[in-house]
Amino acid sequence: MMGYRRQRFEARKVRRLVRHIDPWSALKLSVLVALSLWLITMIASVILWTVARNAGTVSSVEEFVNSTFSLQEWKLDGEFLFRQFSLLSLMFYLGVAGAIVVSTLVFNLISDIIGGIWISVIEEETARPM
Repeated sequence: MMGYRRQRFEARKVRRLVRHIDPWSALKLSVLVALSLWLITMIASVILWTVARNAGTVSSVEEFVNSTFSLQEWKLDGEFLFRQFSLLSLMFYLGVAGAIVVSTLVFNLISDIIGGIWISVIEEETARPM
């Protein structure tokens, strides 16, 4: 590579003991991640519904159901489906966030018994060019 010099860094590997995870921090992080995933899911569902409707898949499904069950005018209501799906998925993601907080509390209880877990980290503050 021209004009680019790659530096190598030397860093110190240390072991740390994790004995406690703050449940409030875990709640804040898990709710933020859950809401982000919910928003992504909602945007993806709107895109998928629009593509399916424009491709004719929705009308094909409606025709199939009408012919199979001898119905006259059965239709898929996109607005109703979106509202129900958004509510159920929001409850699911917030339930996952609650499960993460409960898991954090269980980890804290078990950590009191076994003394925590050891993890290895690299300290970047002490990294210096070689």
